[in-house]
Amino acid sequence: MPTENLPQDVIWDGLGLTVQGRRGYPYRAACFKRSRRVASLRNVIETWQTRLETMDLRDFIRVVRLRWLAIVAIIVIGLALASAYTFLQTPLYKAESQLFVSVKAGDSALDVSQGNAFAEKRVLSYVSLATSVRVLDAVARELDLSGGAEALVEKVTATTPSQTVLIEIAATDPDPALAARIANSGAEQLIRAVNEVEDVDVVRLSVFQEAAVPDAPSSPRVRLNLALGIFLGLLVGFGYVLLRQVLDTGIRTQADVGRAVKAGILGTFTFDASVKDEPVIVQGDVFSPRAEGFRQLRTNLRFTHVAGGAQTVVVSSSVPGEGKTLIATNLAIMLAESGTRVLLVDADLRRPRVAEYLGLDGSVGLSGVLSHSVTLEDAIQKWGPDGALHVLPSGSTVSNPSELLGSPNMEKLIARTETAYEVVVIDTPPLLPVTDPAILGAKASGVVLVVSADGRTTRGDVSQAVVNLEAVGAQLLGVVVNQIDKAAVSKSHYAYARESGGFGKNPKTGGRM
Repeated sequence: MPTENLPQDVIWDGLGLTVQGRRGYPYRAACFKRSRRVASLRNVIETWQTRLETMDLRDFIRVVRLRWLAIVAIIVIGLALASAYTFLQTPLYKAESQLFVSVKAGDSALDVSQGNAFAEKRVLSYVSLATSVRVLDAVARELDLSGGAEALVEKVTATTPSQTVLIEIAATDPDPALAARIANSGAEQLIRAVNEVEDVDVVRLSVFQEAAVPDAPSSPRVRLNLALGIFLGLLVGFGYVLLRQVLDTGIRTQADVGRAVKAGILGTFTFDASVKDEPVIVQGDVFSPRAEGFRQLRTNLRFTHVAGGAQTVVVSSSVPGEGKTLIATNLAIMLAESGTRVLLVDADLRRPRVAEYLGLDGSVGLSGVLSHSVTLEDAIQKWGPDGALHVLPSGSTVSNPSELLGSPNMEKLIARTETAYEVVVIDTPPLLPVTDPAILGAKASGVVLVVSADGRTTRGDVSQAVVNLEAVGAQLLGVVVNQIDKAAVSKSHYAYARESGGFGKNPKTGGRM
């Protein structure tokens, strides 16, 4: 772009307009928007390149397993299209006649060799004559076909096998008998045309084999078309899988989590269909791989650096449905199992689930304590055979949950519980829909972010959740990857230590502190 016609306070830097001085705001805004678009496009391209470069065979197999129904559907569509194309085509029959070109030669070997060479050269010319307008017009007149040579030019072909003196005339037509008649007539008319222009005593064309009426169509080639349909379906299906993998921003593996947030992985939990019926770890489940996973989470959490003595841990997620309440509840259970004085607080005042999971009365709890309608001692309930886990349910529904959680009363409540318990686990709403968890995260010792690896949560969701936490000064302790596909992680060997104690299947022990 030429610069001599620009205002004095504007220069061209190769990417956009850089403005000098106050009067250049419109230029500066346009330049900023353009640079943002360029940067966004560059980030998208770099993301695609990174995903392709980091994708290995195991990732490809995982994606194929995840999208196998789509691949099968595309193959079926390809097969259906090939079948439709095949069976909608008019069957064509192909008939062939053969001519032999001979040259009169002397008795000597030299004469015979020269005659053969002459015949091979003549064959190429005769092949061209076979599909000439003169020959095809003669065929059309002989067979009384409408359209003349133009109607036959697409139906008749002539070829010669390499290093032979044979000419093959082929004709295709929906009528097999007519195809044979056209091929035989073409051979006869070619002989007549050659006899008119060549010396019959030197060169002679003769019918070596007449065309027979074909009993099967030469096209469409059913097997070949169906095989091509399946093959193209496979190509398109795998291409679709690769494209979805490149464009997919959903969290499906630990590597996806690492691309979204720079934080340590505190724990990983594979998808378990039985969790729906048994959400909490019970007595018969304390030595299972799931329970061992929560022990590992408990251990990792203890090694995180948190300022101060007591730990108040907020457990949240980016969006709903990632399993944060299950993680918070079972983490509190495993902390209590180890002898830690732990309080589980349900601060999700919009969609509370802790009391439901543990079989407790959720009508009295946090909301009542914050509004001074009930004391903390009366609101806390004991859970488990020995009442080791203390639980503060959400309480009755309120119209102003954000105001309650952000009030000085909540800050005082956290300070008070930290003096009575070694660890306070707070289950909160998701970070993106509401501000509650960010508010609590700023008041607590740190935040554990639960990220579901089922693909519904995107890397953008996780990144924005981290930004929300950083905006209020909350400390991110680490990430728990939940609902990850078993095929996406390597096999783990859990140690099934013989530990005493456990929690009953129906642990509703009643009683309040």
